[in-house]
Amino acid sequence: MQNKLRNLLTIAALGLSTAIYAQPVLDLEVLPSPGFNSPVDIANAGDSRLFIVEQDGYIRILNTDGTSSLFLDIDSKVKSSGSEQGLLGLAFDPNYAVNGYFYVNYTNNTGTGNTVIARYTRNAVNPNIADVASEVILLSIVQPFTNHNGGNLEFGPDGYLYIGTGDGGSGGDPGNRAQDITDQKLGKMLRIDVSTVPYSIPADNPFVGITGDDEIYQYGLRNPWRFSFDRLTGDLWIGDVGQGAWEEVDFHAAGSPAGENWGWRCYEGNSTYNTTGCGAIGDYDFPIYVYDHSFGAGGFAITGGYVYRGTQNPGMYGYYVYCDYVTGNWWTTVSNGAGGWNTAMSDFAFDGISSFGEGVDGEIYCSSLSSGEIYHVVDKCSNINLSFLVTDNAAPTTSNGAIDLTVTGGVTPYTYSWSNGATTQDISALSAGTYTVAVSDAQGCNVEGETFVDNNCSNATGIVVTAVTSTTATIDWDDVGATSYKVLYKPVGPGAFTSVNAATSNKTLTGLSPSTTYTFKVRNKCPGAPGNFTANGTNFTTNPLREGEVAPAMEIYPNPGSGVFYIDGVTSGDVITVRDIAGRLILSTTISDDAFIDLSGNADGVYFVEVSDEGIIIATEKIMLAH
Repeated sequence: MQNKLRNLLTIAALGLSTAIYAQPVLDLEVLPSPGFNSPVDIANAGDSRLFIVEQDGYIRILNTDGTSSLFLDIDSKVKSSGSEQGLLGLAFDPNYAVNGYFYVNYTNNTGTGNTVIARYTRNAVNPNIADVASEVILLSIVQPFTNHNGGNLEFGPDGYLYIGTGDGGSGGDPGNRAQDITDQKLGKMLRIDVSTVPYSIPADNPFVGITGDDEIYQYGLRNPWRFSFDRLTGDLWIGDVGQGAWEEVDFHAAGSPAGENWGWRCYEGNSTYNTTGCGAIGDYDFPIYVYDHSFGAGGFAITGGYVYRGTQNPGMYGYYVYCDYVTGNWWTTVSNGAGGWNTAMSDFAFDGISSFGEGVDGEIYCSSLSSGEIYHVVDKCSNINLSFLVTDNAAPTTSNGAIDLTVTGGVTPYTYSWSNGATTQDISALSAGTYTVAVSDAQGCNVEGETFVDNNCSNATGIVVTAVTSTTATIDWDDVGATSYKVLYKPVGPGAFTSVNAATSNKTLTGLSPSTTYTFKVRNKCPGAPGNFTANGTNFTTNPLREGEVAPAMEIYPNPGSGVFYIDGVTSGDVITVRDIAGRLILSTTISDDAFIDLSGNADGVYFVEVSDEGIIIATEKIMLAH
């Protein structure tokens, strides 16, 4: 499905073309701003503003016009003399538009500087100002040293607040705090429920009822400076800063069991570090990617990023983007579709990046600690577009077709390589058939496109759509005596057309998604001479699924069941969401191989299962859980 989304479909005059982007080619675009002092975090409050966290205790608003204003000043509370201390993290409450709550992570002025997690409230009159007197301290953690403070805060898709903490500092975790869950919040990923004051413990935290801190969600981390959630899937990505040899990326799939032990200090990356008192290798969870401490292809301090889910850079969609603070090397990681990962280091390099942030629209931003600039992360190849003006053959027996190619975006000059061997921008004297072209620009961006040349034949007329259901629709058109017909159809928006042939002047489309608007086109095929496709026909929208209705071929069994439910008729990449009878989210997971859900840990009762494809619900079913 990610490939579908990365395909850009363009209709140009009489031609149909598809431009396909390769590995993202990263670049930074500086945002207009007055500049900031040691920015260490970027967040949004559900609108177009960006909130910039300054290490010495200030939060400032960056507006889209480049102007800035002060939102919060807690400089007097913050100890920022150490290189890793200060005001370090910001997260807005999921219900911020109503309650005005936001949360900060800062180092206070006590002793060596302890970590404080506090809630503030925006001004009741002016939404661009926080109420500095509204502080409610939720949590205070004693720091034995001045480094490895972590500092990140993020709300997960479950509505809970996640807090990343370092191992307490020094070197090599001398107190073995990251492995200690008995009364130790350092070297952890914490998860708390802030719907009550100061907070409560989510009932499904993995160590609830076990000797230790109930706040712990994961452990064995050295310094998870920046982590993030994929806004589409809910997956958790952690960039954990290493000791002397390895930097690592840790991954937790949404809906999978928590309680991972990421290994530190027994392991640094995939390598042993200090195995005194450690268990067997099977007791630990390991990163999906590591890089070594070197200037060539590695680095010394990972700055974790985000999975791109915006629209301005389609070539970046679905990639986790991150970099190294010291060397300025950048990487992208994406699923290989088979349970593994493809990771590539970018040719682009830019050091000193202290943090990443996500705009309300899914665009990714980053900050430079030294310059104070805020940047928009872009794929400089995403703006290359191909369009084709096609002249079809005048008759079935001629070869006088032509393709006029227009290229926009990128950096000139372009080079061209056509499937018929031509290297010119435009080609002519063409017979009927499909033609592909590879276009490269001066910065190394590569885009491929495809179009076709037809022989002339009369076009289809009198097109109507009838008998629309949730998953089918029938298209009829005038019978002009053609020998056969072809229909192209797809959901409105990005993505490739599906092609089907028809022997008569009507065709019933099956396997459609409920509540989805489709566009289509029809072509008559005369003896030896296919006609042109019509312009897009009148769009139609399939009916929604009724409660309890299941899309064709989908089955959930056993139902009723005692814990594990199996789902047939769905495909890899579909998303399964389960809610209880009150509408609360129980789990959300992406199908990989086997499709099943495990509700054995949940209370008996009625649950609702939704299956979606690219955000579109394709099936719903009610199930009964009875242990």
